[in-house]
This record gives sequence, structure tokens and C-alpha cells, in this order.
Amino acid sequence: MARKSRRDFYVVLTNVSSEPQRVWQTWNSWGYQTVSFDFATKDGKKYAVTKRDEEFTRNFPSTFLVPPGEHEVFAVHLDESWVTHPPFPKADEMPITVKAIYEVPPTPEASQHKVWTGRVESHTYDLTLRQW
Repeated sequence: MARKSRRDFYVVLTNVSSEPQRVWQTWNSWGYQTVSFDFATKDGKKYAVTKRDEEFTRNFPSTFLVPPGEHEVFAVHLDESWVTHPPFPKADEMPITVKAIYEVPPTPEASQHKVWTGRVESHTYDLTLRQW
């Protein structure tokens, strides 16, 4: 995880439907863990990277409307607010594959606020993790 250097990357969620789609904003508890990642090593070991559990002191279900053909962009910085299950092994360099996941479970609040629910995954990308 990037603890020493600030290296953001972006996950882009695109509305491919012909209707506007409502999505959770990520600052609230409903949207906080909607983006996650699946990593895999060349030998087939899999790792889930998710936002660490958080207690919310201010919280309400706010949304963002994504028009047809438009995007919601999530800036990601893999810092201490993210956890890996299981933890990554220590290595100077590790070839991996990664895919982004956007997932919203059906909840009473999602239904009430007409939020899109389901799971979508990105393509799989080949990367190399390096220890700095």
C-alpha cells in the first residue's frame, strides 16, 4: 500500500444505459465501500483490496446522478484506509493482475433513493507492484 508517496489513480464508472443512474456518494456509509479491487499473482493467489471499516459520525444517504453516456470518477489512493485480504507478501517486486469492482447491494435506502444496485467489473490489467 502507498504509505510514503502520493500516487493516486482513477476508477471510472460509466453509465452505459439510456437512463440516468443514481449512485451513492463515497463519503457516506452507503457509498464508502462501493469500490474495491481484486488482485491476483502469477501463481494464482488472490487478494481482495477494500476500504477499511469505518465508523461514521455524520452520515446520510447522498447520491450523484450519472446521465446516460457520462461518468463518475473515483480518485483512489491505496493508503492506510484500505486493507488487503489476505495481506500481500513482502517482495521488492511482484507481477500482478488487478481489476476494479463497483458493487452496491440492494438495501432499503437504495430502493428509497432509487440508487443503482448490482456489480460491475473492469477489464483485468497487468501491473507490477514495487516496494519503495
